[in-house]
Amino acid sequence: MYKKYMNFREELIIVVSLFFTISCTDTTETTHIISKEIIQIKEVEDNATKARIVRLDQVLSKLTSPEDLKKVHAQYPAFFAQYLAAGKRTPTAEDYNRLYQLFTNPELLQFYSEIDRYYKNFEEEQKQLSDILKYTKYYFPSFQQPTIYTLYAGLMEPDISVSDTAIFVCIDWFMGSKATFRPNIYEYMLRRYDKPYLPPMIATALSLSFIQQDKKDETLIADMIFYGKAHYFTERVCPQVADTLNIGYSQSDIKGIDENMAIIWGHFIDHKLFYETSHRIKEQYIGESPFVNEISNKCPGRIGRWLGWQIVRKYMQTHPEVTLEQLMKDTDASKIFKLSGYKPVLPAKK
Repeated sequence: MYKKYMNFREELIIVVSLFFTISCTDTTETTHIISKEIIQIKEVEDNATKARIVRLDQVLSKLTSPEDLKKVHAQYPAFFAQYLAAGKRTPTAEDYNRLYQLFTNPELLQFYSEIDRYYKNFEEEQKQLSDILKYTKYYFPSFQQPTIYTLYAGLMEPDISVSDTAIFVCIDWFMGSKATFRPNIYEYMLRRYDKPYLPPMIATALSLSFIQQDKKDETLIADMIFYGKAHYFTERVCPQVADTLNIGYSQSDIKGIDENMAIIWGHFIDHKLFYETSHRIKEQYIGESPFVNEISNKCPGRIGRWLGWQIVRKYMQTHPEVTLEQLMKDTDASKIFKLSGYKPVLPAKK
């Protein structure tokens, strides 16, 4: 469930078709992007607490026998609980042998040497992850800081997995465009799998531990608000992260969305999409895709998530009394939508 929010592509939204063009006089004076409030808190910034990061990738790369994995298990039981198919059962000799064969595969070790060079210095990532956890603790006082484990698994495990006590990050996913091996996913989804996206992706994954939903509400707006909360959480616990890194759009994508909001918002209104419940139709607007064909092949995929994020931003700006924790617990998506007052100013119909 932690992969609902992943994967992005750099798609330019240069409006060239008549279908997806609106005049400069209608768009240059108005922005439909709700401005981000960079909320930095001195109490948090002055907190010297560091994220507990275990470079398990370095440990696993030095295995010399299956017996070594017994020591790893004794020291890091959470890793085995996460990656053994049977969960928390006691590992068997077969388990140790299987994992040993995986992590000592010659081709994988050769790839790991590339990973190790790319992530040899993890200081910047540790600083960013420390800030994420400190801000999360500030907004959610009962939050217990998990240990962050970095590992590699030949791209055979999820990119990020979150539990109550641990966050596992397969850094072999985050090697960028020059890596020898890349995740077996669509090209348009690969853009975000590089160093700069790692901290905000972890923050977004972490947000799912706090977001509460009305399981009976199957409307598109409920899904939009869900993703909007996830991206809003990320911007609050990563105050300086750029919107492009948060949602994985290029700057051109965001500019194009802003310039063509009349087409986009008008499409949602004309097709009565906000309270649509068809899973197939909803996926067209919130699911992974290179573009939203129903609007235009210049409109980036996941446009519903972007709109949900703008709605949540507007709601929080107009309701400063609402805390981040209260927002995450609020299951009334329709209420958030209505009280946000989010309604792009569109050019008058001629």
